[in-house]
Amino acid sequence: MPQLSEIDIYEIRQFFEESLAMAQRADKREKMRMRRKIRDEVFNLLTWEKPTPTAIMNRWDERLHEILQVMPYGFKEDLLKMLIQKMQGILAKD
Repeated sequence: MPQLSEIDIYEIRQFFEESLAMAQRADKREKMRMRRKIRDEVFNLLTWEKPTPTAIMNRWDERLHEILQVMPYGFKEDLLKMLIQKMQGILAKD
């Protein structure tokens, strides 16, 4: 089954970082704490054997709920699209 590569993980993390930098509803200290949680959750994807975009988003909805709330409008939809594209790219390579 497909598994996300380290490059994919890095790109997802960069997307989170750029969006968090634009978030206006969090101060600097909160953003530092959020970055750590994001990094932990994103790198945890490397251990998943059969990730699906929906399963990943469901997990992040639970674990990163407060972070997703401060992100700019449309972030979750863009993130889901990004995950779907990366997963389709993996399936096309197989």
